[in-house]
Amino acid sequence: MTIKEIEIQLALGSLSFDDKLKLAGNERTSKKILTILSTDKDDDIRWHVANNPNTPIEVLKKLSKDEGWTIRCRVAYNLNTPIDVLKKLSTDEDKNVRYWVVENSNAPARISKSITH
Repeated sequence: MTIKEIEIQLALGSLSFDDKLKLAGNERTSKKILTILSTDKDDDIRWHVANNPNTPIEVLKKLSKDEGWTIRCRVAYNLNTPIDVLKKLSTDEDKNVRYWVVENSNAPARISKSITH
């Protein structure tokens, strides 16, 4: 299936949950498709997009404000998440999100230190 065909199926809402899940978790999925999937109503799809290393930074920034704490956790752990977003997530109301900021190897030591102390 071509990117154009996937875009059409997404627009028509005819892509199955399993197909969307596979796309969201695939590191070779285009940034454009990941951007579209990042607005999916299903938390599982958005979780996989937030976890995908190919997800655009702008999408990670938006997902860092997602209502679902599990999605914010994946953004916190994604190695491509910008430092300014990690700083914001380090003060998240959910302790699980803060935990994953600490686990992100790209988080500056001062952020990790301020969370754990």
